[in-house]
Amino acid sequence: MIPRLLWITPEDGSLAPMLDALADAPRKVVVMLRRPHASSRTLLAEGRALQSTGHALVVSRRVDVALTLDAHGVHLPERGLDVADARALLGPSRWIGVSRHDHAGLEAAAAAGADYATLSPFATVPGKGPALGPARFAEMRRGVRIPVLALGGITKENATLALASGADGFAVLRGGGDLVALAALLDDPGRDG
Repeated sequence: MIPRLLWITPEDGSLAPMLDALADAPRKVVVMLRRPHASSRTLLAEGRALQSTGHALVVSRRVDVALTLDAHGVHLPERGLDVADARALLGPSRWIGVSRHDHAGLEAAAAAGADYATLSPFATVPGKGPALGPARFAEMRRGVRIPVLALGGITKENATLALASGADGFAVLRGGGDLVALAALLDDPGRDG
């Protein structure tokens, strides 16, 4: 199972609200531990707390933390560790996801052996540049051989547009309240994927 609904932790602050929400979240929700300013010890403690919810865990950037936690995988930023180097450390069974912002980056990630990618920003997100929107997302997604998750401004109101544009799922940061609705869209037997 490759992640199709990825919930990204806030960069800082308490994880208590997220941990509470995960208790009732659909099992298909995969959590990405993304705390760029946290110490290794803090990442390990928070990773263990997230794992205690029973949801699969992916660690952003930190292959060492992913290995220590025996996480399901790692998610690499566009200018981060190469997929091949991460694969050499993680082995064939753990997921390697990547963040990308254009078609060339998606194709390169697929060729390098990434298991999935996020493509962003799908919708308007303050400080993240212009939104791709459905047409541009579809153009960039077309022909890419790995699953691509729409990231950036995804809500239950625009998620159907993301799916129609070729998204295989969603990655959300602030959309935790929409998890049940987003999971239901992915479960809809009337759509392919």
